[in-house]
Parts: sequence; structure tokens; C-alpha cells
Amino acid sequence: MTQPTSAGLRTSRSASDPVRLGARVLGVVGALAVAAAPYVPVVGGADVGPPVRGAAVVSSALWAAIALALLVRATRPCTLPVLATLGAVALGSIVADLQLFVGAIDADRLELFRPISAAALEAGPGAVVVTLGHALVVVAGALAAVALARSVEWDDFDEDPVARRSASVVVAAGVVGALALAVSFLLPAYVSTDAVVLAPAPVAGPVVSALGGGLSAVAVLVGVAYAFSSTSRSAAVGALTGVVAASATVVGVRLAAAVGAGDRIGLGAGTVVGVGGVLALGVVTLATARATSGSTNPESTNSVPRLVRSAAPSNSTRRHVVAGAVTVLTGVALGVGAVLPLLDVSTGSVPTVVGDRAVAAYAVVTVVGGVLLLFSEFAAAVRPAVPLIVTGHLALAAAVLQALVLGVGIDGVSVGAGGWLLVVGTLLGLLTLVLVAAAGASERDGVDTSDLAGASRPLAAALAVAAGVAALGLLLPQYDVGGETGGWIGALPWGWDVWGRLALVTAVLVGAAIAARARAPRAAALQVGSAVALAGVALSPILGGAGPGVTASSGAFVTAVGAAASALVAAGFFRTGE
Repeated sequence: MTQPTSAGLRTSRSASDPVRLGARVLGVVGALAVAAAPYVPVVGGADVGPPVRGAAVVSSALWAAIALALLVRATRPCTLPVLATLGAVALGSIVADLQLFVGAIDADRLELFRPISAAALEAGPGAVVVTLGHALVVVAGALAAVALARSVEWDDFDEDPVARRSASVVVAAGVVGALALAVSFLLPAYVSTDAVVLAPAPVAGPVVSALGGGLSAVAVLVGVAYAFSSTSRSAAVGALTGVVAASATVVGVRLAAAVGAGDRIGLGAGTVVGVGGVLALGVVTLATARATSGSTNPESTNSVPRLVRSAAPSNSTRRHVVAGAVTVLTGVALGVGAVLPLLDVSTGSVPTVVGDRAVAAYAVVTVVGGVLLLFSEFAAAVRPAVPLIVTGHLALAAAVLQALVLGVGIDGVSVGAGGWLLVVGTLLGLLTLVLVAAAGASERDGVDTSDLAGASRPLAAALAVAAGVAALGLLLPQYDVGGETGGWIGALPWGWDVWGRLALVTAVLVGAAIAARARAPRAAALQVGSAVALAGVALSPILGGAGPGVTASSGAFVTAVGAAASALVAAGFFRTGE
């Protein structure tokens, strides 16, 4: 029997539901285990020091507070979205914990231990405790998601998602905060002059750390997207609270560690950006909660988030879901393939492949695009941008495939596991383009095409200039390797890298041609997709992410100008749409 609660929410058999009870119990136990981990030997060996005291205290305090909140607010339905997003972000923490077992000295977990020499370290019982704790939180989040989908009903239901019912500044702050947090998981947490704690950026460090950071970044973006697409403010508050709490256990600990580690270790860009993201999302959560307490909808009797309650999705919805799922698989395959060994060398050495880190970092963008396609509130708006985003990812992957083609021509070198997965990801990317086109075709029945005036002359001119500059930049060399110019349109025969950029040139020009005659929202989405894809290709050599010995060439800077111009044109279309 369904009973009302003090918060105006209704829950079905909350006291006796074993799934919900299991989620709460596992969440509390997991949080307490992580809280206790700093005080259990995490690694063994003579050359290891105690954790940074402030970081250990902050870690324990945050996780203990999470456990206490789950106990005190156990019967509140909003606890379920808190647990769901908390568990999603903790999934990246589990993967990062594995570094304690494969190479603890590179884990940079100052809240657990501090290495004092480069000697090898062995994982101790504390490593098992922290990994098991995070695993229990993830399982609790999965159970909470199941319970949320099948048994929660919200009395503050509204037909419009939270994003449409919130102030523009709140939504903008939420998006900026989510992006800042996602980026913080990929940037270096510390600036270090210490001879032992090197603290590189996760995407430039061990494979396990890169995967963990990427998963946490994706989870943050998905959690915030879920919150804003929910039809219940209470569910949105719960989801945002879980994201903030999980992110604080990472960002807050890094902040405390940087402050208390001494002169040789300071705040890195990832920690600074992450603190800003946590604060922004915290304010957004409070603003959304305040709106919840001040508005209810007594006429509503039954709701769950829109993605869950669609019992009979339309053909258009099914196509968007399929396209979104394959897009996510494309991003995961290309991202994981880029961080795994791309070439297998008989001597055992691991060769450096130009551009692999850019493919891995860009995977976050592709996965986010795919996830947004899964939500009916965002699918139609995001769909025009996804083909361009995926084509940009394929262009980056093509440069890595060219290196593989050259590598396998050497005796004793063969394609590694990452190389094969990169090939699979490329094939999935091509399938994604077909599926997204099919999803776009299914949208036409619901679109009014009676008045398509197209872009104004000034905007059309700016659109043409942006596309032309971008195309020129992509045809020029993007980078130099050891003083040698990389592949470009003037170097024959063309390699996979050039063909990949030619595909992106075609996509950008076709997108510009469509945008010139399209509705303003669609044109804006197309230009956003172009800007993202172009920025991904250009920024890799400019920021030094293409690999050691690789410097940006003229094409990278011209492409970056094209990306900025496309972003400005997108802003023009957004303003026209308003």
C-alpha cells in the first residue's frame, strides 16, 4: 500500500522492499569501509610513509557523513537517486583503486599513503578495504536504480522536465559545473616537484588511472543530465546531491592533500577546476531544492523520470535509443582501445603512438553525446550534432590507425589488443552515422517545415567563412613529428590520417550547407557539433596531447580558428532561435 510521506512524496512498500533495503545497507557499509581505509595499511614495504593527515581526515569525514545521511534519511524516496548517482561516480573510483594492485607508486593516493622512494610497493589489506567499499557503493547504486525504476512515485510530477521549469541561470550553472567536474577528473590533481610523487594527468598516466578518470567524468555528466531531464524536482535534487557528494570525496580529498603535503606538491589544475565544479553544482542543488519546497503539484498522482516511465516508446524514440546506445559503444571502444597496447612488439617494449591520448580523452565527448540521445528530452536537440562529433572522433582514430599501418610493416611488430579494439570502434562509428541518420528521418513527422526562412545574410556569410576556414585548416598539416611534417593534402599518397580529416571536411561543409537552410535550433546544433569536432582535432597538438616530440603545425592553429568561428556562429543561431 502506498503511503504519503512528510516530503510530499509517495513510496510503495518502502519499509519492506528488499531491493531498497539492500541498497541502503550496502551503501552504508561501503561508505564506512572507505572511511576506515586510510587507517588500515594500504601498501606494504619499507619505503612508504603515512598518508597526508588532512587528506585522510577529510576522506573519512566525507564518507562517514554519507553513511550517516543514508541512515538518517533512509525512508525518504529521494535517497534512491542519491545512491544511484553516488554509485555511478564510484564506478570510476573502483577502477582507479585497481592501480593500488598493479602499481601503487603511480596511484597518487595521498589520503591513503605517501611513497618516499621509487621502490616497488605491494598492496596491503587497506587496498582491499577501499576497493571493496567502493564496490559495495556501486552495487548499492545499481540496486537503488532498480528500485527507483520500479517502485517510486513522485507527487511533485510535472509534464515538463526540470530543465524547462528552472531558471536559465540555474541550468547554465549546472551545465558549467558538470563540465568542470568532468574535466577535473582528466586534468592533473597536483603540481609536483617531488622526485617520487610525479602526479601526471590521468589521461597521460597509467591506463587504469585514465579509465577511472574517464568513467567518473562520464558518470558526472550522465547524473546531471538525468537530474535535469527528470519530471520530478525531488528526483533531480537527489541525483544532484549524489553527484556532489561523490565528487566531493575526490576533489575535497585532493584539495586537502595538496594543502597538507608540503612545498613540493601543490594544487593542480584538476583540483582547482573540480572545486569550482563542486561549488557550482552545490549551489544548483540548493536552488533546485528550494524550488521544490516552494512548489508542489497536488493534482499529479503518478510519475517516475520520463526515460523510465515510457512504457510504449514511439518509433522515433526507439531509433534514438538505439543510435544513442551504439554511440556510447563507439566512444567506449575507441577510448578503451586507445589506452590499451596498440602494437604488440616481440621485444616487449611499448612504442609510443601519436594521438592515442587524444582519442581516449575525446571518448568522453562521444559517450556524453550518446547518453543524451537516450533521453527523450534531449534527443531531438542533440541529434544533429552527434554525426559531426562522431566523425571528429573517427578522424582522430584514423591518425592512430595510420601509425598502426606503418608499425605492422616492421618485423616483429603486430597489432595489439588496443589496435583491434580501435578497428571495432571505427566500424561502430560508421554504423552510428547510419543509425543517427535514421533517427533524424523519424523526426520529420513532428517538425513544422512550412516556414524555413534559413539563415540571415550576415549569419550565412559567417557560416560560410567558418566552414571555409575549418576546411582549410584540416587540409593543412596538423602536427610535426621530430621536425618532420605530418600527413596533409599535399603529401601523396594519402594515409588514413588524411582520409580521416577529409571525411571531417566533408561533414563540416555538408553540415554548413544544411544549417544555412535549417531551423535555427537545428542549425545551432550542427554548428556546435562542428565546433566540438574541430576543437578535438586542433587542440591535441596545440596542447601537447598528441605525444612526445609532437608539435602543432599551421593546420592546427587554422583549425582552431575554424572551431572558434563555428562556436560563434552557433551562438548566433541560438540567439535567432530565441
